[in-house]
Amino acid sequence: MTLEQIDFFLMAVRCDTFLEAAENLHIAQSTLSKQIQKLETELNLPLFDRTRRQAVLTPAGELFLQEAAELSLQYHQMLQKMHPFQETTRQPLRVGSLPFLTQYHLTSRIRAFTHAHLEIELTLEECEETELMDGLQSGHFDLVIARDSMISLQKYHFEPITEDRLCVMLPIDHPFAEKPALTIADLAAEPLILMHPYTSIYQLCMQLFEKAGVKPQILRTARLESTISSVEIGEAFSLFAESNFELFRHPNVTAVPLLDAPPLVIGAAYPLRTETMKKPALKSFSSFIQDPT
Repeated sequence: MTLEQIDFFLMAVRCDTFLEAAENLHIAQSTLSKQIQKLETELNLPLFDRTRRQAVLTPAGELFLQEAAELSLQYHQMLQKMHPFQETTRQPLRVGSLPFLTQYHLTSRIRAFTHAHLEIELTLEECEETELMDGLQSGHFDLVIARDSMISLQKYHFEPITEDRLCVMLPIDHPFAEKPALTIADLAAEPLILMHPYTSIYQLCMQLFEKAGVKPQILRTARLESTISSVEIGEAFSLFAESNFELFRHPNVTAVPLLDAPPLVIGAAYPLRTETMKKPALKSFSSFIQDPT
């Protein structure tokens, strides 16, 4: 259990919906849901009754709310008392990221960085592809955590952090589910639900179809949460990063690797401008996020 999870829980209680809570926290709704689920798993208790139209606290959740609110208050009061002892000339560092920090286990690395570098004032924002790259280009972000396919190496320095792979999501009882891997050709006759067109995953999928000379049968585009239920009933297949799929693992849906796809490389990117590369805070973060040991 972490203080971040407790603050996420408190925000979820204060807001009408998880979506509103996630927006207030500047994170993806899936990230918020995952962290609260981890909290419930550790406690071995449901904190929210999700059988109703609007999630409400269970009796255990009501009790946990009292303890969590007191603990969060004490923690933030303690931080406030420490402010006079902190350096007044902290180095600012603005970092943007796609909403995938949890699935790549980067949240803990970033938290460890802030604890190890008190001289740096880090501001972190999670946002979608277009907003992320606009922010990097305009200078709103000093550095972004993104997929390599989004980054122009003529303009930005890119340092890999981890890798993922593209998989086909399909019903577990489909004959293709028994295969160790699938190809683009295997998908030619299958209806598909893909991620939204502005995403790098969608753009990669379209490049793969074009390269293979296959015209995909796209029913629609949607977010992962709604896509899974459509895949489960056999309406369509989908294509997603494997680690993203793992966050919402469902017993009736499986993922099979796509042979034609290149690795999905996740890394830190920042401008090649000389003045940017000389920033001590940026260099410290870039090194730490790759190897926090």
